[in-house]
Amino acid sequence: MASIKRVKGKDMKFGNKGITRTAIAIIAIVIIIIIAAVGVYFVTRPVEVEKKVLGYILQCHGYRGATSEVLRASGFLDGVMGNPLPPAKAKVIEVALGDAETWLNWKVQAYSEIWETKNPLREGRTPYIGYLPLGIYNPWDELNLNAFKWYCGDVLGWRYEVAWPDADVKKQNDMAEELIAKGVDAILVCPEDSLANAKVGELAQKAGIPIVCFGIDMYNSWPLAFVQRDDYESGWYCGKYVRDKLIEKFGPDIKIGIDIPIVDVGNSWDAEAEFKYVKAAMAANPDIVAVFEVMGGYHEAWVRAAKDLGWSEQKIKDVIAVDVDFFPVNLDGYINGYQDYCRMMPTGGYMTATSLEILKQFWKYGPDGLPNLGETFSVEKHVPELQKNAVVPGTNFAPLQWYEDPTAGVVGYTIRPSTCGGAYTPWVLIPDRVVTQENYKSPWIYWNWPIKAWGLPHRSEILS
Repeated sequence: MASIKRVKGKDMKFGNKGITRTAIAIIAIVIIIIIAAVGVYFVTRPVEVEKKVLGYILQCHGYRGATSEVLRASGFLDGVMGNPLPPAKAKVIEVALGDAETWLNWKVQAYSEIWETKNPLREGRTPYIGYLPLGIYNPWDELNLNAFKWYCGDVLGWRYEVAWPDADVKKQNDMAEELIAKGVDAILVCPEDSLANAKVGELAQKAGIPIVCFGIDMYNSWPLAFVQRDDYESGWYCGKYVRDKLIEKFGPDIKIGIDIPIVDVGNSWDAEAEFKYVKAAMAANPDIVAVFEVMGGYHEAWVRAAKDLGWSEQKIKDVIAVDVDFFPVNLDGYINGYQDYCRMMPTGGYMTATSLEILKQFWKYGPDGLPNLGETFSVEKHVPELQKNAVVPGTNFAPLQWYEDPTAGVVGYTIRPSTCGGAYTPWVLIPDRVVTQENYKSPWIYWNWPIKAWGLPHRSEILS
């Protein structure tokens, strides 16, 4: 039995060695197969190449405390990303019945007493108007100033007091107090900051004098009206223009923000102060394919930066340049081949004359003379005494002659709740005029006007 056990023991020992060797061989084969398979995978798999950016969009931004600048930027982003224009931005819209009723009740409640007790026309006095703009030394603000002086003083024969706050928020509030202390009958104001300068509305309401906002709205219910374009719409159309051109260049499958990232720079209306930041952004992202200029000054800023950085003339011309403003530098941009598309912001009397005529209708007819939400703005109904054919002294030129022109005019839009005041302030929408390479020589463009008496950088020589 012992010998049998030894034999069996040997057999068992021998059998374990056989199993072990076989297992090792199998495992080795499996490992080799796995390694081979992994190797084949890594050799044959698609190589993930990092996608190359096709270029960059440079978005220049104005002062972010003003709703106008925020709306322009957000509109541009929606347009360039391919988001549709909201139905509420159409020329003719339906205004909610509740909003219309809110305004009808509010205007009687808010303004009836001051119409009866503080009314220069009823008292047989010459109105005395306080003018409180942004106070920026740029062509837009200075042209507004000249247009105001012309229409208020020369056309209407009213007295006025100009307060120039130098784009300072606190200074604008302080100057509103000073104007009220001087005894003005009303204030035309373009708020620096929609929230901080709502104090102008509070001061005017306390003093019992009306105000009209132009250019920028305020978060206050006291203004009789807000006269301005739709800044979101202006930005949206600029964004859409850029998107369409980029699709033409790179194809329909591009993804804005991924294939073409957006570089945002700026927080000011002073393009000269922002120049170093514009130049730095362009130096860091040299493959700029489009620029959104939030105002005319930014056109000069990016073109100058491009030349400082050594860009060729052709590279500058290849950039898609769009603007929601229109300064003489943009006119030069068209002449030089740098500018592609502009939405010309209303000025030169379109806003100031309209604001003054709204005040006149209020003083003559009370709350009933004010524009109502849901109505279509027209000269006949809302500013029937507007002097469209009034000329600038010393010339035969009438700045408001295109007021009702179907292309360059400013009528036909639904009066709607304002951007900040909502249903408590009717928004008289003064639309943009679109300026392109094909029409920049048109006589309705401000900088082509032959008004040397205004001392502005007009470009009347272009018309010749």
